[in-house]
Amino acid sequence: MADRRAKGRGPHPLPLFLSLATRVAGNEPDRLQAFLEGLKRYQTAPPAMPMPALDEIGRIGGVRLLRVGGAGKPLVIVPSLINAPAVLDLAPGRSLVRFLAGQGHAVFLLDWGPMAASERRLGLAGLVSARLLPLLRRFDAPVRLMGYCLGGTLAIAAGQLLGERLERLALLAAPWHYGGFGEDARERAQEIWRAIEPVGQSLGAVPVSLLNPMFWALDEEAVVRKFEALSRRPEGDPHLGWFASVEDWANSGAPLTMPAARDLFVKAFGRDLMGAGRWVVRGERISPDAIRAPVLDIGALRDRIVPPEARIRTAGTDRRDVDSGHVGMVVGNGAQASLWEPLSLWLHGFQTDTAGRRGAAKRA
Repeated sequence: MADRRAKGRGPHPLPLFLSLATRVAGNEPDRLQAFLEGLKRYQTAPPAMPMPALDEIGRIGGVRLLRVGGAGKPLVIVPSLINAPAVLDLAPGRSLVRFLAGQGHAVFLLDWGPMAASERRLGLAGLVSARLLPLLRRFDAPVRLMGYCLGGTLAIAAGQLLGERLERLALLAAPWHYGGFGEDARERAQEIWRAIEPVGQSLGAVPVSLLNPMFWALDEEAVVRKFEALSRRPEGDPHLGWFASVEDWANSGAPLTMPAARDLFVKAFGRDLMGAGRWVVRGERISPDAIRAPVLDIGALRDRIVPPEARIRTAGTDRRDVDSGHVGMVVGNGAQASLWEPLSLWLHGFQTDTAGRRGAAKRA
């Protein structure tokens, strides 16, 4: 059983991942051995128990709207396009969406894929216009919208186009100013795009395994260190189950459509159309400045995926930071206190102090 798991489990593509480890730790045999032991522990860990299935309440093509639960005003959560939405509903005690449903929010989660063949022509603007907006307009009441990572970029566009039907917008580690990634990261993204574009054209879409090396390249040393650290944990440590769940998620996700991938690499990383105010959806130039509803922007101080300089800079935005990484901010050990609880209060219309302490809450 363990061997069969090891053969199919990530990281993908495994040869490039092992090449990365050799490049970082190849001159230090003890480090490389620890890395390989950590990798083996992950690959042979028991699979996580799946969370209870969510009810589908709407679908357009392959894009689904799922009901999480709760009561009150609708809160629609938009995950990233690149990975499955499971990180927002990872495991018992580590599910942001189920926590919010238990705090008096009627929570709905978008699932982007796998998309139907007819959707392979849709870029980022098309996914907002032809998929996200029609699903949001199912609700009679104004909606509160939340977007994580690239889902936040798309939520900004949807929020502007909703106009008065948008009540609140929360952004979690959401990129907007792609110039803020820095020249090295942007050039690396262009190199990766030149390498994967011919493969994507042949396949008709871009699998997650072709995108993973871009994320690894952001901090190769940190990638190796986390597997080294895993090798030093005692047998039976419950951390292994959480680690495996996160890594399984990071290697999951439906293929990205070629137009969406081209928009991400060329229009966003290459030309920063979003940050420059030149991204057009449904004939409108999209800008966070055009959103009149309250906006909350939360980032992670140790985020290697979305640096602070890449987030929105709109005056009047409630901007906050948590001491975490890109994924840890939503599923880490301290996520409930640092993110979930102050986020829930803000969505209810309360204001908190800069640390998000409940005791400082008051009606906005």
